[in-house]
Amino acid sequence: MPRLLAAVLFVLAHGANASAEVWHVLGPRAMGMGGAFVAVAEGSIAQYWNPAGLAQEATASKWGLQVPVGAKVEFTGNVLQDANALGDLASKYSTVQTAQTNGAALNADQMASVVKGISTIKHLNDPGKGVIASIEGGANIKTGRWAVSINNFTSLGGTPFVDTVNIGLGTIAGAGGVSFAGVAAGAPTDTASRDSIASAITTIGYANLNTLVCGGAACIAAQNAGITSATTLANALVNQAVASGVSASDITAAAATMAANAGEAATVISNVTSGNNNPYTNNQSNLTVRGGSFTEMAFGHGRALFLPGLMLGGNLKMIAGRVGYERFNVLNKDAGSTTALKDFKNHTASSVQPGLDLGVLWKLDEILPFLPLRPRFGVVARNINNPEFNQPTLATTNGESSKYALNGQIRSGLAISPFNWWNISADVDLTKNVTPIPGYKSQMLAVGTEINIFNRSWINIPLRAGITKNITSSSSKPSYAGGFGFNLLHFIFDVGGSISSERTTINSGNKIPSNAAASAQLAFMFGGSPERHSVKPKADDQATSTEKVREDAEKASKALDAE
Repeated sequence: MPRLLAAVLFVLAHGANASAEVWHVLGPRAMGMGGAFVAVAEGSIAQYWNPAGLAQEATASKWGLQVPVGAKVEFTGNVLQDANALGDLASKYSTVQTAQTNGAALNADQMASVVKGISTIKHLNDPGKGVIASIEGGANIKTGRWAVSINNFTSLGGTPFVDTVNIGLGTIAGAGGVSFAGVAAGAPTDTASRDSIASAITTIGYANLNTLVCGGAACIAAQNAGITSATTLANALVNQAVASGVSASDITAAAATMAANAGEAATVISNVTSGNNNPYTNNQSNLTVRGGSFTEMAFGHGRALFLPGLMLGGNLKMIAGRVGYERFNVLNKDAGSTTALKDFKNHTASSVQPGLDLGVLWKLDEILPFLPLRPRFGVVARNINNPEFNQPTLATTNGESSKYALNGQIRSGLAISPFNWWNISADVDLTKNVTPIPGYKSQMLAVGTEINIFNRSWINIPLRAGITKNITSSSSKPSYAGGFGFNLLHFIFDVGGSISSERTTINSGNKIPSNAAASAQLAFMFGGSPERHSVKPKADDQATSTEKVREDAEKASKALDAE
């Protein structure tokens, strides 16, 4: 046994730089407490959270079944804000498309939307932007200090890529492209907006803007001999806006928008060297979907060690993995059809690998009786053998690794109980876990609490709350969690959920959180004290607790007889 403990310490000492998938919050009790459950680790589901918790047979239910299911959606890297900004520009882009189709000119407001849109789509290519959808669930059975389970953990990530090279708007011929032929180029009344727009055009590069709009470095001058510089083009844009009925305030706002976004747009527009060679019809913008579904068939055991209150546990697992990959061209007419999911399923690879988990749980007051609040400390290391699964051929063709790794994860936790009916816990990931979104990592800090209402041997209603935050990102906002349960005799029903404090207001006026999750569970636990008040009483509380249990049992018996 000391050798096993030494192995755990070795993992803790050398695993801090390991990467893994995001830590799945399995079960509504843990989710309702913000995901802080490593040092609690009770019931059948303890096998996942910390298999050392299986050794708590003296104070937790001896055997039972827990069936949890949960799901989460997370938008990463402020991708919602960027998508919403593009949505706000959609109506203006429609008028730009009309001008392009009909060979008409752009005005100041439309040109501002083009510049802002280019600046926005540039940010969509920043690392860490995308959306993650995950589900988890299964069946967990515990008997004494042993447990078996079958749980599935699935994570899919969608990552956008915007082609910022093939974005040419048209040709010098005008038909099927933007044309400034016949547009008034004289100085407008609003010279302040004109000067601001001219400065933005200079930042972008007059020749580069020509190439973007109609396909050549001097194509606007070929259409309109009066437009030969940034200033004369700015004159034309303001005059065209006035002729189109754009208000003076909107022209001023458009000038400010161009000035604010010109610098970032310049680096994109400079890539458009020729409208004929880089038209938007050749655009390769795409959405890459990658991820895996992993079914763990686990056999676990926990037992006490040589020191009072110290427990060690482990899981031996067989993991059936199915890894998928697909890249959808967003300008392809089939990209949004029902064939998309079918295409993703057609590009998967399946393989089976073994897995190993180890956990430690220490009830510190059993070795140091003077400690208040009954503190417990736990550490769990999952998949310490770093199982690797086959990637589909399409993934390797597009530059992905040939293996999809579930590298080791380490998570620690601390729990206290001011009273038998009140638990407070905190967890932190000791690994920076990678996700299906390249460039986005997850390292969660979670704090939660659970208060048991009634707290009787035959009935209990636990109320839970928690907060969690991804500490790898300083801009990450906390998420708030909550949940409740109902425990009647041996039947348990729980629900839990969490939602981000960060919101993005979309065009409809609705506010969308950056992440949200929900979980539910049915369970049947037998042969011991219900897990809801499983903290072992102190010696001076033992007689009172025993009398209370006896009284509750008698009341329950009388109630059943009366029925």
